[in-house]
Amino acid sequence: MSHNHRNHQQYESRNHHHDSREKTVLRLNVGGSFYTTTRPTFLRHPASLLARIATGHHQVPRDDRGYFVIDRDGMVFRHVLNYLRTDRLLLPDGFREVTLLREEAAYYELPGLVADLDGMLENRRKQLRRGGGRGSNNYGTRGNPGNRKISASVGDNLHLLQEEDDLDFFEDSWIGTD
Repeated sequence: MSHNHRNHQQYESRNHHHDSREKTVLRLNVGGSFYTTTRPTFLRHPASLLARIATGHHQVPRDDRGYFVIDRDGMVFRHVLNYLRTDRLLLPDGFREVTLLREEAAYYELPGLVADLDGMLENRRKQLRRGGGRGSNNYGTRGNPGNRKISASVGDNLHLLQEEDDLDFFEDSWIGTD
């Protein structure tokens, strides 16, 4: 085998590897936040908008670096991407944007994620209906005001929380009662 033929094979091999990576790796600009994932991750939910983007059945613009541009909430997209990777809803402690994430899941056409988030929101509503929710002045069964926690969730409005209260439930944007 000649030296030139061997160099050509090495060049072709490198180029094929690069082309293959180009087709597998997806670089995204979602609302100004940048993500890198793989096409198989997007294809895990074949009926989703993201799968259609990955297959080219739904066209989205590209930025000057070649990233797919999706004009949605970029900070919340990380949770959508984690769902695609794991098929599980994994949120950090204290996550407060459940309603926004639910809207994004609906936009991306991920019914499983929408259902998980609807369940989470319904559990929170049930907690509120049982009492001891936002703005409660009751001390719970202990009757010990020393066990109270205070949430300064909206300006000067202070809410007394029972020790048992799920602090993830109290959002900064809450005003009023149900």
